[in-house]
Amino acid sequence: MIKNRSLKTELLISSLLVISLGISSIFYFTYHYLKKEINISQEKIYNEKIDNIIYLINQKYETLLKTQMEKSYEESFKKGTLDIVKKVFDKNKKEIFPFIIDENGFVILHRKYNKQNAHLYKNKEEYKNILKIRNGNFDILNKSNDRWIIFKYYEPWNWIIGYRVSKDVKYEQLYIFREIFLTISLIIILVISAIIILIVRNVLKPIDMLSTVTKTIASGNLNAEITVSGVKELRILSLNFAKMRDKIVQDIEQLKDQEEKILTFNNKLQEKVKLRTKELEEEKKVFETLFNDSSDGISLLKDGKFIDCNLALLKLLEIKQKDEFLNLNPNMISPEIQPNGISSDILVKENINKCLEKGSIRFEWLHRKITGTEFWCEIVLTKIVINGEIVVHGVWRDIQDKKILEIELENKNLDLQESNDELEASMENLIITQNKLIESEKLAGLGSLVSGVANEISAPIGLGVTGASHLEYILEEIISKYESGAILTEEWKSYLENSNNLIKVIVTSLQKTEEIIKNFKQVAVDQTSEIKRVFNVKEYMRGILISMDSLLSNRNIEFKIECDEMLQIDSFPGLFAQIIHHLISNSLEHAYKDNEKGVISLNAKIKNKEFIFEYRDYGKGISKENLSKIYEPFFTTNRKNGSIGLGLNIVYNLVTINLGGKIDCISEENKGASFTIKIPL
Repeated sequence: MIKNRSLKTELLISSLLVISLGISSIFYFTYHYLKKEINISQEKIYNEKIDNIIYLINQKYETLLKTQMEKSYEESFKKGTLDIVKKVFDKNKKEIFPFIIDENGFVILHRKYNKQNAHLYKNKEEYKNILKIRNGNFDILNKSNDRWIIFKYYEPWNWIIGYRVSKDVKYEQLYIFREIFLTISLIIILVISAIIILIVRNVLKPIDMLSTVTKTIASGNLNAEITVSGVKELRILSLNFAKMRDKIVQDIEQLKDQEEKILTFNNKLQEKVKLRTKELEEEKKVFETLFNDSSDGISLLKDGKFIDCNLALLKLLEIKQKDEFLNLNPNMISPEIQPNGISSDILVKENINKCLEKGSIRFEWLHRKITGTEFWCEIVLTKIVINGEIVVHGVWRDIQDKKILEIELENKNLDLQESNDELEASMENLIITQNKLIESEKLAGLGSLVSGVANEISAPIGLGVTGASHLEYILEEIISKYESGAILTEEWKSYLENSNNLIKVIVTSLQKTEEIIKNFKQVAVDQTSEIKRVFNVKEYMRGILISMDSLLSNRNIEFKIECDEMLQIDSFPGLFAQIIHHLISNSLEHAYKDNEKGVISLNAKIKNKEFIFEYRDYGKGISKENLSKIYEPFFTTNRKNGSIGLGLNIVYNLVTINLGGKIDCISEENKGASFTIKIPL
């Protein structure tokens, strides 16, 4: 039989344990709730402090922008801003102070760290974590002093601004609450212990009999009879013990059933795990087969370093061992400067960043084999994830033969361009040999038209020649493979697709050439024959601008055409072309300097049975004393540069005599000139 003293002790301990657990639970949840609220409050408070610092910095930054000399004063503004921040926000309280990390990763505001002792913090995890996430907060656990770091990113100067706060300061009120709560809890436990001791002494004896029975049941005899006499409460308690025993027996049976079901489920789960493991192994074998047996070179790049490659890539670079390749980086197998004049190191970083941003990128690259031989490759970079880490997957394809062909085609295009230049020179000589001065001015428009057309058709003709030459090359290659019986279905399909694309390019180039020549013939006939016909005004103005390409190609002039797409008139397009030609030539000669950026607007409309054409430039303008003389023959302000002063005189005669209209000019110095032509229909 259990001794009264032992039972009393156990009841006392149990009661105290329950009370302690209850108080501990209340303390736990209250403590963590208060800690959470303090975290939110502190984060809000220090975010506001950081925002105040950022507001001050931003005011300085906006002041810097207003100076319009950012590069000259930026460093001095930053230094001055740091002095103000330190003076205003870095108080004497040791446990709390702000810090700032600049765009180069140096701590420029801190109680302990600075640029000179960067070695003390460059390798610290908390420093790296701040640079990595830029915005946020985290705790630093330290045996001597736990700390809390909160920081934000200021984009204009690429600064990180934050506060370092000691945990003792952050949770000062929480720690005070903890001490008060624990003291009160200890007093409560002592008082309740005294009360429990008094209660146990009075009620313990009647329970001894019930304790004996429960001990018997606890030893494993679940069939023991529970008969306890005494007060009503003890009889009820004995009855409840009997029910509890029966319930325990029932629960044991149910647990045995559940154990069998769990065992069965575990067996099925193990089978599924084995099956999935087998599937993953098969997928891995497929990937390894594709990686190792590909005819194209394949590499894996992580953090700017190669981590794997296939045999095809080693063969392409003439490297014997994979370890030798893995010790290289992309710059070591590339010339220092790419053909476009940009450093290979810079382009490597740009292409990797584009791949990580877009997911995939394709480009051509000049590589260097381990032997020093340079060759062209087509590179396809793709961002993939392996074991939770981002890796750049690269496919290398040798296109050296293709680039040699492209160089040959470029040489042919240069030869064709030289022929075009000779043709242009011949046409210019023909214009110069004209006998009459005014006729030579009129034919100058036709010369510009021919020059413009020569430039226009050179591009599509060159593209057509390139396409035809490449089609001939791949045709010879496919014939050779067909005769040797080594052609594959994929190669035949690729040939058909490439041939179809090249034929489309050739046809498109020839069609464009035909359209340009057709337009040239029409404009040329108009300028020489002065035949009246119906023509589309906006389309004709575009053709005139194309015809003047030789005059406009080296000038930074923007043309704005404002006209209804469907506007048509029945008039003399050749005279209209000469008028526009002379007006544009006049603006190029007088309104804008050679390299000056300018705008010329052409506006055409029909109003009150009159065709109204407005021409305007925004250049030097015409002085008041010269405005009344501009239509006089041989009047010019630029005779020293070869101007003969017939351009506007010809325009005036074409408008007033040939077309029966009138022309008005409005101009102001340094604000441009505007010509309004009205022709009756």
